[in-house]
Amino acid sequence: MENQEIEFVTGDRVQRVERPGQLGTVERVRVETTRTTLKEDGGEPPGITVTVLWDNGTLSHFVPQSLQKA
Repeated sequence: MENQEIEFVTGDRVQRVERPGQLGTVERVRVETTRTTLKEDGGEPPGITVTVLWDNGTLSHFVPQSLQKA
């Protein structure tokens, strides 16, 4: 499996890439993997979800590519 670097950690201040302005704090980074026996080619990277608590109190889930550090 290919190593994928996760650039966010709990506590990072972030904003959305396509809509900068609203700031939030990373609450959790979740890495989901599939059992090797279920993979067809074995080269599939893990799924990564970043949970963000926005300053307005909203909680959202994003893929890392849609966020940037503030």
